[in-house]
This record gives sequence, C-alpha cells and structure tokens, in this order.
Amino acid sequence: MKLIRIRPGCPPPDAGRTVAALGFFDGVHIGHRRLLDRAVAIAGERGLVPAVFTFSDDARTFKPDAARLTDFSEKLDLFREAGIETVFAADFPDFSGYSPEAFVSDALIGLMKVAVAVCGFNFRFGLRAAGDSSALVRLMNAAGGEAEVIAPTVLDGTVVSSSAIRAALSEGDAERAEKMLGRPFSYTGRVEHGRGYGHTEGIPTVNLAIAPHLALPRRGVYRSRVILDGKEGYPAVSNVGTRPTFGGETVNCESYLFDYAGEDLYGRVARVELLGFLRDEKRFDSPEELYRQIERDIARAKG
Repeated sequence: MKLIRIRPGCPPPDAGRTVAALGFFDGVHIGHRRLLDRAVAIAGERGLVPAVFTFSDDARTFKPDAARLTDFSEKLDLFREAGIETVFAADFPDFSGYSPEAFVSDALIGLMKVAVAVCGFNFRFGLRAAGDSSALVRLMNAAGGEAEVIAPTVLDGTVVSSSAIRAALSEGDAERAEKMLGRPFSYTGRVEHGRGYGHTEGIPTVNLAIAPHLALPRRGVYRSRVILDGKEGYPAVSNVGTRPTFGGETVNCESYLFDYAGEDLYGRVARVELLGFLRDEKRFDSPEELYRQIERDIARAKG
C-alpha cells in the first residue's frame, strides 16, 4: 500500500485514477468499513485504484473534545486489510481554508485524480464545513466525476459512529464497542517496566503507556487478551487506570497474563484487547491485598 502525503500546489506522484473513500475514519469501525468495501468494489469493476483520502494530524486539531480511537499507524494497517492500495494523507490546516468547490476541483480531481468519491451520509468538507454529501455529489458530477453516498450503519437502533463507540467505552461496555468497531478495542505499544510487583508474584505483567490523545474507557479491570509481536494471543486481565495502590498519577494499561510461561516480556510489542468489564479501579491498603484481588479477577475472567 502506498502512503502519499499531499500538500496544496504540490502534485504527488502519479497514483493513477482512483476511487477514493473520504473521511477521518477514527476507529475504522463497521460503518467506515462499508465505505472502504464500496471503494474497493467500484475500483475492481472499473479498473481504478482503490484509495482513501484522510487527515494525518491529531484529531483534536479540529475536534477538540474527541480523543482518538485509533492512531494513524493503526488506521493504515486497517486500510491495508480492507484492500486499499493508496492512502492520500493531508494535514488538516493545509486544506481547511478551501471552499467546497476548490476542494473538489483542486484537491480531489487535481491532486488525487479521483474519478469516483465515496463518502458517508454525514460527510462535511470545505471551509467551515460548508459542503455536505449532496454538495459532493453535485460538484463531482459538474467536474465530470462521480460520487456515492453510503447510508448510516445502524446497530440495535443506534447509528454507528466514533462518538457512539467512545460513549460505550466510557460506560465500560467493551462488548458494544467491539460490535461497532468490528474488533475489540485495543491499545498497542512496547512493554515497559512497571513496579515489578506482578512479576515477583509469578504473574507475567504487561505495562503499556496510553498516549494522551487516545480515548480512555471507564477506568477499571477488564477481561482481556494480549497479542505479543502480532502473533500468539494470551488471556489476561487488564487494569486501565492510575494504579492508585501505588500512588500512580499517569493512566496506563497494566495486564496480568495467565497461561503464559515464555521469555521476558519487556520491550516486546503487545496489543491489549479489552473484552469485558469486571470491576472499577480501586485503591487497596497494601500490595498483598491487591495481589489477592488480582487472583480473584483472574478466576472470574476464567470462569
């Protein structure tokens, strides 16, 4: 998959004529996947390149209250899995001042050679979000191209959206978040050294820092799965919080693996998938009391 960063007035390498799915795609949830699947299908029918246009900068640049469900590298992996061959990535400020007309003529058609644009029903674009999905259809048709609008994806009476997923996570509803995402909500990173308490008690422990721009679920303990180096997965329980028993202040994800007897985990790449909420985070009077609770959490997760 090609990643092409675009800037106004700087023609990118020729990627061929494209079918481009448009959006920020935070979470790349099941609704987003419909856009991607449609772009891939149209490209296959017409001999075009399936592509995505998205923004590569921090979501908070233009959505101050929306912490991200996925970082940029994870989105790229999900685009690749969906069959996308080219990703056009732009910094939001570079195109925020474009009128809807200029965005279509100069960016979509001029820079990215978009023959067909695919967007969601609630897509907005252009200066002050003046353009909507119907404007995209009209402007693409006027420029000799096409646009297709994908209807909302509804799950149990609720429109699937990034904000709906964040709301589910804030309630600790990992199962509902998983249904909307099409996969478990997860954090990925290199295993860091923690306080070493779990290790000394014989429980392999994975500590991951959580970047401040990423969404946080309800703080507490979750039934989880830890995938090491993108390969084998291990059942676990994970605490998302500050580790109040040890006076922590920074939120992280600390996972206790069971049924693991391999090599040292420090420095390895781990993806922690949150599968189900077990209990709220709690401060214990001693590490020993915490350890006994972890044993109960593990037993409950196994049961």
